[in-house]
Amino acid sequence: MRTTRRSLLIAGAASLVAARARAADEDLRPRPRAPGGTGGSGGGPGAAPPDSLDAIFARSGLRPSTGFVVVDLETGATLEAEAPDVPRPPASVQKIVTALYAHETLGQDYRFATRLLATGPIGGGRLDGDLVLAGDGDPTLDTDALGALVAGLRAGGVAAVAGRLRVAEGALPVSEAVDDAQPADAAYNPGVSGLNLNFNRVFAGWKAGGDGLAFSAPGERFEVAVDGIRGEAADVALPARRLTDDAEIWTLPRAGMRRSGSLWLPVAHAGRYAGEVFRGLAGQRGLILPQAERVSAPPAGALVGLGLSPPLDTILRDMLRFSTNLTAEVVGLRASQARGLAPAGFAPSAAAMAGWAGGRGLDPAHLVNHSGLSGAARVTPAALARFLQSAAPTALPELMPSRPILDDAGKPAEIDVTARVKTGTLDFASGLAGYLTGRRRLGFAILVADLDRRAALGPAERADPPGGDAWTARARRQEQALLRRWARVYVG
Repeated sequence: MRTTRRSLLIAGAASLVAARARAADEDLRPRPRAPGGTGGSGGGPGAAPPDSLDAIFARSGLRPSTGFVVVDLETGATLEAEAPDVPRPPASVQKIVTALYAHETLGQDYRFATRLLATGPIGGGRLDGDLVLAGDGDPTLDTDALGALVAGLRAGGVAAVAGRLRVAEGALPVSEAVDDAQPADAAYNPGVSGLNLNFNRVFAGWKAGGDGLAFSAPGERFEVAVDGIRGEAADVALPARRLTDDAEIWTLPRAGMRRSGSLWLPVAHAGRYAGEVFRGLAGQRGLILPQAERVSAPPAGALVGLGLSPPLDTILRDMLRFSTNLTAEVVGLRASQARGLAPAGFAPSAAAMAGWAGGRGLDPAHLVNHSGLSGAARVTPAALARFLQSAAPTALPELMPSRPILDDAGKPAEIDVTARVKTGTLDFASGLAGYLTGRRRLGFAILVADLDRRAALGPAERADPPGGDAWTARARRQEQALLRRWARVYVG
C-alpha cells in the first residue's frame, strides 16, 4: 500500500525533537526486539514444550507488577490467572470498551456530518449573510475534505461573502488536551472539540538549525500555511507551548533541529485551527473571507455544503488499529450524548460509559476518559476478561486488528492461532487484551504496571523516563510469551 501523508497522520508521528518515541500511550511505535532466543515459538510436531509461568516470569522479572486472566469463551472457565483482582491502568486497552460503547449506541453506519451554512440569500455570486462552518465532531475531517467543501461552494456560484466567517465548535465539549500530564509536544494528546481537523495536529517543518520554521496543514491535494500556530528554535531542553487568545506559540529545542526535518505537533484550539485552514483554502480559490469567529452553536441557515465521515465501523477499526486518542474521545462523547446525556467533559462521559460497561462485566472500573490516556484510570484483569467474554458475540472481535503472535526476536511465531488484540502503553504501564481463536476460543487480559516508578517520575522525566524503554521491552516480551503459552496449551 502506498504510504500517504494522510496515513502517516492517522498513525501519528513521533516527535523528532525528542531523542526517541515516548513511552506514552502511542501504540504504533515499533515493538522492541530482544537479542536472540525464541522463547518456544514453534507449534508443530517436535516443538519444545510451552514455557511454564514461572519460567516466563523469571525471564521478565515483572511478576510483582503483572496481572492477567485467560478464559474459555464457551464455558466461561478461567484457565489461568495471576493477580486477577489488582487494579492497574488499562492505557489504550480501554479503547475496546469505547469501541463497543459507540458501536452499540450509534450503530455501524453512523456518520458525522460537517456542514456549510449560509445565513442569507445568495445572488449574483454573492452571499448576503454569514458563512458558517458547522462541526459535528468528525474525527476524520482533514484538509482535503475542507478543500472539497470549498470547491463545492465555489462550484455552486459563491464568489463573495458579505458577512462573517463563523466556525461552530460546540457540538462536543471543548478541551485543549486529552490529558494535561502528557509532554507538551505529544502529538497523540491534542485538543478536542466539535470541529476537529487532521486529528488536531499541525505539521511543522524547518531547515537545518531550526531556520525557516513553518507550520502548515497538508493533505494529499491541498496544503495551507497556518499563521495562527508559530514557533522558534531555542536553547531549551524540552519543547514548550504558550497559548494566547489568537495563537499557539511553540519553542522547540535547537539541539534536535541540527538537520532539516519535520514533525506533527498537537493543536490545542481545534476550532480556530480548522477555521484558519478553511479560510486559507477559500483564498486559494479566490474566495476572500474575513478572519474566522468561533461560536458554540451554529446559527440557522441554509445548507450549502455537506461533508460526511466514513461509517462508524470504519472509524472504529482505524481507532483500534492506530490507537488514535482523538477518535476515542469523540466517539465516546457522541455515544454519551446519544444516550441523552450532556457531558461537560471527558470524565462524566467516561463515568457513564463505565456504568454501561459494568453491565457487561467491567466492574470494578474507574475511567476518566475514553482513550485510556491517563495514569489515573484503573481496571482489573478479571473485569476486562468478563467484558471480553460478554462482548464475544458482538461486533467487537471483528473490529479489533489481527496481529501475529511474536517470538522473543520480534518475529511471527509458527503458531496456527488467530490473535485479535489491543495494546496499550503508558510510562511503566503496558497492557494487552483480546481474543485467541483456534480449536478453542479464548479471551484474555494482561495488565502490567510499576505504579511506584510511575509516581516517582518528575515533569521533565515524563518526556524520556529513565529505564522506560527497557521496561516496556520486557513487558512486551512477557505479553508475547504468555500468548505463545496459551496458544499452544489451550488453543492450537
